[in-house]
Amino acid sequence: MDKAKEYMNKMYLAIGDKLVNPNSIYSGKEGHLRLAREMGCALSDFAEQGRDEVLKSSYSNIYVRATNLKPILDAKEWINEMLKGYKKVLDFKKNRRFGYANFKEK
Repeated sequence: MDKAKEYMNKMYLAIGDKLVNPNSIYSGKEGHLRLAREMGCALSDFAEQGRDEVLKSSYSNIYVRATNLKPILDAKEWINEMLKGYKKVLDFKKNRRFGYANFKEK
């Protein structure tokens, strides 16, 4: 099993009922968007092919399944939020090279 598929399987298991549990930090639309951003941060751990696979497959393989087939977000919203998280990590890594004092939260 390649790294991207293994990641998606483990994330699905780790999420459990957190998207449908009203007491979870990931409940509701804002919680679902948060999870997408957090998963987007993990994209920096993959080569381009793995990133593409996670971006293309995580909506149906993780998100829709974890919502018991009742997603709040559509695929476009999910992918856009993942990309926001990914870009934030890239910006942080870029700014870290110049020292934390130069890093500014956007």
